Amino acid sequence: MSFQRYESRNKAGVRTAKFVLKMDPPLGSYINASNSFCFAIPNGGVPVAEGFCSHLDIKYDILIVRKVKIPYNPEAGFGSVTTDGTVLLNKPLLSQLNLTEDQIQKSIATTKQEIQERLAFYHKKTFLGERYKELIEDKHIFMVDDGLASGFTMLAAIQMIKKYFPKDIFIAVPTAPQRTVEKLESEVKDIFCPNVKRVAWFAVANAYKHWYDVPESEVQEILNHSNFYVDSA
Repeated sequence: MSFQRYESRNKAGVRTAKFVLKMDPPLGSYINASNSFCFAIPNGGVPVAEGFCSHLDIKYDILIVRKVKIPYNPEAGFGSVTTDGTVLLNKPLLSQLNLTEDQIQKSIATTKQEIQERLAFYHKKTFLGERYKELIEDKHIFMVDDGLASGFTMLAAIQMIKKYFPKDIFIAVPTAPQRTVEKLESEVKDIFCPNVKRVAWFAVANAYKHWYDVPESEVQEILNHSNFYVDSA
């Protein structure tokens, strides 16, 4: 049966949740609102999480990840910083860039400032350690985005989540290349993805009928009207 492209990110989230419930052993038999939680990576992961969590009846929060930009090529990055300041550097790439330690630290500092600005935008506190411990410790955690590409952003998010002692971590995404699934599967309990592609060239957009970059106004609209978003401010 050929893959039917997703109508929207929200519907992609619902289909991914249904995919989770079909798995054997039946994960859905022990997932509930008291023992499970979800983190969405904005912007595209938020409408996916809304559909995903509404179907599983669990709550979610956002987990901001920003790339650490290469000083002379700001479209590219050599690492990522997460909401709580966790830094993950792409060391193989970094070893080829010939950056000074000062350049590296300045780029990290700039990225951390961007994170603080995003936290302010979403009306969140700048230190969320205790709150994250409450949401994550001894819980089944689902990590949701609209798809995986290289997987580096998701890996940075996972490294952050592990600091707060989850019971286990699952990745739930509508689409991903096989090579990225293989790269990340050792980092988590399981990966749920209805559309895994064995291709040399991969684009998340190809799994969707109507692809667009989700604006922050849409993210705010979803969060403001959601019954599943937990404002951790």
